[in-house]
Amino acid sequence: MVEMSRRGLLTGRKALAIRPPWSGAESHFIELCSRCGACLDACETSVLRTGEGGFPQIDFTRAGCTFCYACADACPQPIFTQQRAAPWRLKLALDAHCLALQRVECRCCQDACDTRAIRFSPLATGVAIPHIAPEHCTTCGECLRACPVSALRLERTDER
Repeated sequence: MVEMSRRGLLTGRKALAIRPPWSGAESHFIELCSRCGACLDACETSVLRTGEGGFPQIDFTRAGCTFCYACADACPQPIFTQQRAAPWRLKLALDAHCLALQRVECRCCQDACDTRAIRFSPLATGVAIPHIAPEHCTTCGECLRACPVSALRLERTDER
């Protein structure tokens, strides 16, 4: 699947397929998912959509994930881990084309972040620059949706 941001469309960069939270490693998910759509129907924010091959994946252009666990509860397959575990192994990253890094005042990501994981440090000589506090980031995706230039992305930290 080609990334739907402007940059992804121009470069043909493959987008990271983010599966529902608590669904484990990609290979585990693909092996066990029957593509029945029960998780999509249960999703309270409609952040889940049918992706490549008919497998459900997160689409942060629609909404952020509230981590309600409804997708896991609705799934008839033994795919999902317990809710007390980390929902997924992702981290937030900032690309160089961020407006603030280009000296254009923008704080859309900070405004969208309920946990205040994105903060801006003022500079005496210009526009404040963003910093990500990973210990506060839930990887809910609200900041990705808010960024007008798609300068934020989620990266896998490792497979479970």
